[in-house]
Amino acid sequence: MLLFLLALAAFRPAAAAPPSAPPLSPPPRLERGELALPSGKVLQVELAVTPEQIARGYMFRSRVGRGEGMLFFMGELGFHSFWMKNCRVALDIVWLDEAWRIVHIEREVPPCAADPCPGYAPMQAALYVLEIRAGGAGKEGLKLGDTLFYHAAARRPQP
Repeated sequence: MLLFLLALAAFRPAAAAPPSAPPLSPPPRLERGELALPSGKVLQVELAVTPEQIARGYMFRSRVGRGEGMLFFMGELGFHSFWMKNCRVALDIVWLDEAWRIVHIEREVPPCAADPCPGYAPMQAALYVLEIRAGGAGKEGLKLGDTLFYHAAARRPQP
């Protein structure tokens, strides 16, 4: 009987690996807003609010424009860790507290194509996280303690 169970276990299919290719359908369009930097530049940001949007982030994107970013609304103050699994472009990751002050910056974070992917977390609790094109934080002179200003985009009336 023990031999039968061992043989059965040997022929059991392995668990499927998580997909690393983009899904067949494009992601739903995210809500947008504007984020003003201390330099005076205003970024057009996509908003990641739901758990699915937060988990997907910039995965499978082939580019991030100079004036673009993704702003993550984490829902609660914490030490939110990010990774670059399935990201195709390098990013700067900026963590912000509840007053929109920068509490941590990771610069030039490279894409990760194979496991294990490293995680990146702030040294102080954050409520929001901004991802921008690699080098953008340096170009705009972002530093710890700077305050950013968020403005929700005006919604167009639905026909």
